[in-house]
Amino acid sequence: MGSDGGSNRVVAYFYDGDVGNFHYGPRHPMKPQRLAVTHSLVLNYGLDKKMQLYRPYRASAHDMSRFHSTDYIEFLQRVTPQNIQGFSKSLSSFNVGDDW
Repeated sequence: MGSDGGSNRVVAYFYDGDVGNFHYGPRHPMKPQRLAVTHSLVLNYGLDKKMQLYRPYRASAHDMSRFHSTDYIEFLQRVTPQNIQGFSKSLSSFNVGDDW
């Protein structure tokens, strides 16, 4: 325990400013503006001086395969705003139709 009676815990804070550059869809719970406000508060209150700051790395297809099916990862690699109409079956199958 620390001299103030608390434990000597290290707080890790992960933030990537690029997270706001992606549209998650109107019904997706991820709201980049919430992250921006949180990050602003962290900086303005000086909390960044009391934490370990990390920028997460971009997950590779291999990283994502730990949590998602190969079909879903391949769909994400192929679909774009320009060709989305050709993926109606996949959109429904992966429950992402409302996000586009």
